[in-house]
Amino acid sequence: MKVIVIGSANMDMVMRTGRLPQVGETLAGGEFLLSPGGKGANQAVACARMGADTWLIAKVGADVFGEAMLRSLEGCGVRTDYVQAEPDVSTGVAAITVCGGNNQIVLAEGANGLITPDCVRGFREELLSAGAVLLQLETPLDAVYEAIRLVKSQVPIFLNPAPARPLDDEMLRGVDYFTPNEIECRLYTGIEIRTHEDALAALDVLRAKGIRYPLITLGEKGVVYYNGTENVYREGRKVQAVDTTAAGDTFSGTLAAMIVAGRSLDESVHLAQLAASISVTRQGAQPSIPALSEIM
Repeated sequence: MKVIVIGSANMDMVMRTGRLPQVGETLAGGEFLLSPGGKGANQAVACARMGADTWLIAKVGADVFGEAMLRSLEGCGVRTDYVQAEPDVSTGVAAITVCGGNNQIVLAEGANGLITPDCVRGFREELLSAGAVLLQLETPLDAVYEAIRLVKSQVPIFLNPAPARPLDDEMLRGVDYFTPNEIECRLYTGIEIRTHEDALAALDVLRAKGIRYPLITLGEKGVVYYNGTENVYREGRKVQAVDTTAAGDTFSGTLAAMIVAGRSLDESVHLAQLAASISVTRQGAQPSIPALSEIM
């Protein structure tokens, strides 16, 4: 069965620096990389590289970045039949500064802002026929809510709440798999996560909101999740991080692909961790996402 991703598609402009500039300072940077990104597109690429039949609902501008995005997605195996090129608006752009393996991002949403509830409703039959629907928060929130309303209790919903924004508890009750990181999780639980014990307590708060399977990624410290029977903590895999830009997207996309493929949640989390740990050892967003053969 297919995975349908609704989300953003951006062109990433990545600059490596030895440190972050101060306000008003011009700082000489290092290597520059122009590569396709956006949380929706990244997660679609991760799903496709894990072997899932992946379709992306997104909008790009009718510009050179939009053309490059479509070529890249198709080259990664993502079906782009539902991606629309909009005239008179730019493709979304992310300016990313990478320093010491971490990153800071400034986003211009461009065509991503045109994903509306009406747009989502136009794909109602396709969404209801999917094996899973994967959502993030880089597109207008009312469109995310509309997708949840259309398919909840009928199609498994994966929601990666990034960038973190306040969410209606009624909407959260329609989510099956919820994958915040430890920073994002504080907004939804009120718990500041310093240890994995804090994270395990946060899982219980998320479950009380009606989320079936909450998962909290902890960066290099690992991940905690509820597997349907118990809360589980898995340590992180130690690697030398080069660029963490798409690590969360790699985890979320891989998780959805593995679940749709019929793997258990425990095995799916393990494979998603492996995929994310590989992605941070490479530069860029989509170029860093591994194939299934690499993690197996």
